[in-house]
Amino acid sequence: MSYGRDLYNLMTSDTSLNVYFDGGIYFENLPDNFDLTKSWMVYSFRKSSQNNCLNAKNAYTTYQIEAKVVSPDTDTSETISDRLIEYLNGNYEGGIVDIWFTADTHTLDLEKGVYMNSLTFESFYVS
Repeated sequence: MSYGRDLYNLMTSDTSLNVYFDGGIYFENLPDNFDLTKSWMVYSFRKSSQNNCLNAKNAYTTYQIEAKVVSPDTDTSETISDRLIEYLNGNYEGGIVDIWFTADTHTLDLEKGVYMNSLTFESFYVS
């Protein structure tokens, strides 16, 4: 398995998240001309560090996860963001052994009339 596959399984396997994100959950890019009346999540990840332990190379890798919630109103955006934090904090899948929330940033796209919240998480991955 890979980090990307484990994270995809984690992001898409929870039924309640799929209900909240009635537009869908996507990796890296939202579809062109996505429906502005629905709620969406787009996520990505990057390696932050690799850690060795005693004589073992790459004992674990730290990844940063970025998840952006896109919604037509602030209440929905906040509710979904809180649910996503609750779901991911302490969760695990495959080689992902821990995830924790670190920060968020709220923005508004006036042209499209959508609210966005970019959430940042850190995670440990053991391959």
